[in-house]
Amino acid sequence: MALEVLRPRSVRLALLAAFAAGVLVGWQAGRARRRFLQWRKRRLQQRLAAAQEQLELA
Repeated sequence: MALEVLRPRSVRLALLAAFAAGVLVGWQAGRARRRFLQWRKRRLQQRLAAAQEQLELA
């Protein structure tokens, strides 16, 4: 009974489109997270270098 609901072509197409959209959104979210983490790492390294420089000058 439940599988008969998934027979129409439009339903299968909608499921495929929803799955593809989920994959795409997840992939983009992963890219955004990696870019954020790289930015944060660079920023913290710059702040650390500035703090170490101030300590050396003091």
